[in-house]
This record gives sequence, structure tokens and C-alpha cells, in this order.
Amino acid sequence: MNLKLKRTARTPYSEQITLFDADVRDENGDAVSIGKLEVHYLPDQIVGTLLIWQEYATGYARLHGPGSEDAMDVLIEQALAEVSEPLGVPAEYGIEVYYPSVSGHSFVSNYADEGEEDTEAEADAQADAQTEANESVTERYLRQAGLTGGQEAGREDDLAGWRRPGP
Repeated sequence: MNLKLKRTARTPYSEQITLFDADVRDENGDAVSIGKLEVHYLPDQIVGTLLIWQEYATGYARLHGPGSEDAMDVLIEQALAEVSEPLGVPAEYGIEVYYPSVSGHSFVSNYADEGEEDTEAEADAQADAQTEANESVTERYLRQAGLTGGQEAGREDDLAGWRRPGP
């Protein structure tokens, strides 16, 4: 795991950050997005939401297994350390963690188009290509780790088991 964070938006009191695993590459050789983090800096704490794409979490669980030193909690702590350790930033945080499917993720805007509008067929083709790319994140992660999907086929994934128990 080689966690990289890229700030995609910033205001004086908040940030939107995309998380990447630089050890896992897509078909274009780019680091795979594994989630996103939105944080809001308050005077006495940091609050926000962390989304870890379910496809990545599934591959991560298959590779590392329950009880591993490389549990999902370690990944979460690494990401949160990046935003809570700089000087002048509150050390306390409360972050909600979710494991949604990246194929269910979309971006909606009312930005002005800078070129010709896509036809409906082009938009459908782009959506299909994005879904296909997202569905292969788990397989790509396992392949690059030296595992195949068949080696772990009998194991059920328990995403909820990774979460730390609440107070």
C-alpha cells in the first residue's frame, strides 16, 4: 500500500481530497483512486466523511485478510494522519467512514460546457467504459498482489468488520 493524497478542492476551512494507491495502476498506468475524503476544519476539531470504494476494499480484504497488520484501520489512520498532523490544525477528529461502490458514484454539475455536447450514445458509451474500469479495480489489485480471484473465491467479505466499534 502506497497511499497518496491529492487535494481536489480547498476553501479556508475545508478540503476535498482524492485517495490513491500508487502501487496499483489502471490500464493507462495511472494510480488507482481508492476513495475520497472531505474534511472541515473547526476551531477545536476536524470533522468529515471518508469514502473508500467498495471494489478496492474488497480486493484489500482478500489480500490482507482479517486480523492482518495491514487492516483497513491502518489505511484509514494513514489518511487521517495526513490531515490532522500539520501544525496549527486541531488533532481531534470525527470522521464518518463509508464503503460505497464506485460504480454508484457520479458527479453532477451545472458548469458551462466548453465544447460540443455529447450525444446520448456517447454518454452511454462513456458510462459503460467507466463502469467496466471500476469493476476491474478488485481484480487488478489482486493480480498485482500475486493473487487471482479464484484463490479467494470461497471467502466472504465483511466490510463492516473493519470498522472500529463506536463508543
